[in-house]
Amino acid sequence: MRVERRAPRQQAEGPRRIGTDPLRQFQEWRAEWVARSPADPAAAVLATVGPDGRPSARYVDLARVDTGFVFFTGYRSRKATDLAVSPYAELCFGWLETSRQVRVAGPVERLDPLSSDEYYSRLPRPVQLLAWSTDQRSVLDEPLTGRIAATERRFAGQEIPRPTQWGGLRLLPESIEFWQGGPADVPERLRYRRTEDGWTGERIAP
Repeated sequence: MRVERRAPRQQAEGPRRIGTDPLRQFQEWRAEWVARSPADPAAAVLATVGPDGRPSARYVDLARVDTGFVFFTGYRSRKATDLAVSPYAELCFGWLETSRQVRVAGPVERLDPLSSDEYYSRLPRPVQLLAWSTDQRSVLDEPLTGRIAATERRFAGQEIPRPTQWGGLRLLPESIEFWQGGPADVPERLRYRRTEDGWTGERIAP
């Protein structure tokens, strides 16, 4: 029997020192990941807690990083209704080919309507139609294509405005943790926590 060996993962270089700006560190790591042309470079796992105290996790697309981590969704979705009750979440980025993981935790706020309008206006028309046509918590009694076609007829020949039940959310980081695989299977782990004076960083056991 022939046994195929997988090529070892490339060990990306971890932070040599504890910096003062974890958002900048995140952007550098993310840029290196995107440069590898992954299938979905914006994907991250978002974990929330429902009113029953049970966790729920799913992938979301990270739209941008400004003062926080911004993503968009329907406000009637499970994630949005969870956050309306318990407005605290965690994002996890798993960049496995570079042996890296980043976890970001903090409270979540809604974007202002104008910011959501601006982002929605740049989406492809099929995505705009889908935002109008779907309710992520509903049970379908017919194919969704029928609703999409009806929405297309409704807005035929005109721009599609943002539906009020769809918009942006921003996770405001209180802690950011970087995990980096290392030689001899000894990883490096850095944790940043926000204080009144800015960010404080520390190395913690992997």
